Amino acid sequence: MKFAILLLSASLLSAVACAETVATTAADGVTVYGETYYADLPDSAPLLSLFHQAGSNGRGEYGPLTGWLNGLGYRVIAWDQRSGDGYFGADNRTAAEADGPDGYCDAYPDIEAGVAYAHKAARGAPLIIWGSSYSASLVWRAAAEHSEEVDGVVAMSTATGGKLDQCGALIGLPGVADPGLAVWPQKEEKQAKALKSLLSAKDIKVLIVKDGVHGSSTLVDGRTKHDMSAARASVAEWLAATISNTEE
Repeated sequence: MKFAILLLSASLLSAVACAETVATTAADGVTVYGETYYADLPDSAPLLSLFHQAGSNGRGEYGPLTGWLNGLGYRVIAWDQRSGDGYFGADNRTAAEADGPDGYCDAYPDIEAGVAYAHKAARGAPLIIWGSSYSASLVWRAAAEHSEEVDGVVAMSTATGGKLDQCGALIGLPGVADPGLAVWPQKEEKQAKALKSLLSAKDIKVLIVKDGVHGSSTLVDGRTKHDMSAARASVAEWLAATISNTEE
């Protein structure tokens, strides 16, 4: 066990050491910042493009997960969208500089910009887009509208309701052609049931996680106060199978 902890710590440190800030521009001119975590992985390694939940930012939300994902063989980019802030202890650089509306739907150009940048950075390797809460809703739409660039979707706690229903999952899911994994904590299972018919129609895998919390934090032990290794293993298994099918 001690050896495993040391290996995990080394992986996390490697991810931090190799982090690099990048930026791209949304269609409306907003500068969208991201952080790359490529470790020592080759350009041929699959790429995960990660988007955060409300009030948050890429580095804060995904910091505890980048070492794990690198260890699985995935390069990672964690983005800041204009609809976000300092939740999880890091600054949202996109939100700090952006002027104008910053609602959930207003952040969709940031998602598109992140997908386009990641597609180019993938250099032909498989690209999985990953959202959390409101951005989980938006990545379903991005997958439908940019299917030639995207190879799969991970959606943690897909949010619905209000204006999101006009710009997110409800309009995106019917057009999704790529494989998808939709994850909710058990306490949010009603959200999964609300989207059941759309998810079933696209044969999207649904994972309900005991002891989980909202968004991508479901995979972080320190945020759930539980051992989430089984949930991480399920996500890892889906990623491996999806990418394997893509590469065949």
